[in-house]
Amino acid sequence: MKEMLAHLAMLREQIAECERLHDSATSEIRRDLFARLLARYRAIATELERAIAKLPPPSTFLGRKTREPFPKQEPFPKEGQE
Repeated sequence: MKEMLAHLAMLREQIAECERLHDSATSEIRRDLFARLLARYRAIATELERAIAKLPPPSTFLGRKTREPFPKQEPFPKEGQE
């Protein structure tokens, strides 16, 4: 999950950079190029966000309940008792 979140953060940075380049482009060809890149990056980011949302929440200590007490155990038998 950490890798997915890191990739999503990287995609958002790339989206911001493409928006900046799109806005500062002087030719129609470059604006069109950055508009197509923006559409692709946004689609990938949306798919990744959906995939992250479908993941189960992270479990604690390999799925075990952390607040549950240990089961009571019988004390060791004394010598001579069995």
